[in-house]
Order: sequence, then structure tokens, then C-alpha cells
Amino acid sequence: MEQQAEADVRSAGSGAEIRIEPLGPEREHSAAALLALAFRDNPVNRAVIRGGADRRLRVNAYGMQTSLLASRRFSDRRVLLERGENDPNSSICGALVALDPGGYPVAPPPLGAQLRCLWGQGLGVMRRFGALYRQLDERHPKDPHAYLALIATHPERRGRGHGRALLSAWLRNVDALGVASYLETDRRELLGFYQGAGFEVACELRAFGIPIWCMRRPARHRTSQAEESQIKEGKHVRKTTRW
Repeated sequence: MEQQAEADVRSAGSGAEIRIEPLGPEREHSAAALLALAFRDNPVNRAVIRGGADRRLRVNAYGMQTSLLASRRFSDRRVLLERGENDPNSSICGALVALDPGGYPVAPPPLGAQLRCLWGQGLGVMRRFGALYRQLDERHPKDPHAYLALIATHPERRGRGHGRALLSAWLRNVDALGVASYLETDRRELLGFYQGAGFEVACELRAFGIPIWCMRRPARHRTSQAEESQIKEGKHVRKTTRW
């Protein structure tokens, strides 16, 4: 799936400007730090990693760095940058990692990266994550689809529409391909967010006692400008589509 050649630029209000750009290798370290922080307190992370917030953040960072390294091929990776009105520098406030149709399951990272992750996370955490991924894999669709693996915004920047901007930018490419899209979430409060973009709950499972919702969005033709506006605003117009 090709990313847009030009950055998606728009106003974030209060004089701030946001840009959505490709997540290249040079931004992986910063993106991994943001993702580790954003997912630190998620229910599944609490159940799998255990321990206090500092431990979860540290362990998460190793996992996110490894995941980003593994996702360099057959993926659509984006970061959202925000720059204040009087600030010449941009900071990463959001990140999205999705796999192209046929890109799931992702190939494992190099052995050295796996060993670093093992050292940083510990054998028990890696075993629990492995059990989680095997359980999710049993429910993963077999037909062609785009898979939203990770999407997050900085906790201090939430409520500004950054997540919706990342999601709608990715869905434009998905719709251009005419394929379905799929994701999982362990946060009940996000179900409405994804439903507003056209996702529906396909099934629910439990891992380590935590509910996880598997969600699917039907394939559709390229979005019109009106539909794209509705996605950005969290409004979805149901229509007959194929799965």
C-alpha cells in the first residue's frame, strides 16, 4: 500500500499545525517511545507485563522497538507531527502502524532484535505475549484485508482529533484498494470511535481475563469527499458493501 507522496497538513486549532508523514526508520525510536507510553496502562498490558507503571513503560519500549523493526516491509506506517504557532520544531504526537493486504502475519525481526527484546522484557512477559498473539491469530481473518496493528496518540495530546486524523488518512488508502480492514482493541471506550469510522464488532474474546474486541470494516470503493468528511467527524453512513 503506497503512502501519500505529500504530507497531510491541516490545522489543529489554537494556531497549531499537524502533519501526517511516513514513519521511516529514522523516526522509529521516537515513535516506539510514544507507543510505549500510550499503551502502558491498557488492560492487556497491565495483565501481561504486570508490575508498576515504570516497569510497564520500560518493557513496552522494547516490544515497540522490535515491532517497528519487524513492520518495515509490507506496511503503511505514519506519524502525526504537531507544531505550535510560535514553535519552529515539530513533535511526534501520534503514530499508526498497519499491515497491507497479505502482510499478516509479519515476518519475525532479526535474531539480534529478538534477543534484545527477550533481555528487556524477560522470558515470562514474552511467553505471555506469545500466548496472547496465538489466541488473536486464531480469530484473525483469512481473506485479503488491511490490518491496523497499532494506533496511538500522546496521552497529553488526546482529545484534539489526532487519532481520527491518523485513522481517516489510513482508511483513504484502504478504500482505494477496495479491501476490508481489521483491528483489535482492549479498550471498551474506543468501540464508538471505531464504529464511527465504519468498523463493527466481529467477535469478542478474553485473554488473561481481559475482554478484547475484534472489529472489521467492510470493503468499499474509494471514499467520496462527503464520506471522508463524515469519517473525520466520527459519523458513518451505513451502506450495502461486501465483506
